[in-house]
Amino acid sequence: MFDFKFNWDESLDTGMESIDSQHKELFRIARNMEQLLLTRCIGVQESALLDIVCELREYVSYHFYYEESLMLQAGYVNYEEHKKLHDEFKLQIMNLDCPALAKNPQSELKKLKDTIQEWIFTHMLIEDKKMIKEIK
Repeated sequence: MFDFKFNWDESLDTGMESIDSQHKELFRIARNMEQLLLTRCIGVQESALLDIVCELREYVSYHFYYEESLMLQAGYVNYEEHKKLHDEFKLQIMNLDCPALAKNPQSELKKLKDTIQEWIFTHMLIEDKKMIKEIK
């Protein structure tokens, strides 16, 4: 996968400030991961890795709940399909192997970075924009 930098720009805007603000939080978490990868995780503390995992878990729990509430309120036609995508990604994040991350942080963080990057391009930029366009 190509090297994507987690820098927000206007092309990422969905048109709904509350969602964009939450998406920016995912970018902040990913930039923290990116910084560790740039240093090849040399001297990284296990607590820093666990902080990233906890932040990601909190993020997907809150953000997905928020988006799903909006979709339900608006009667979004593709709610079930969108929620299924959320559930699949959330399961990936909740099932992150923390012992493996602590044992081999460079490799495991790279995989996680790629997973988040793929999510941005396949979900945030496509599914979320489609959803917001319909519910506005």
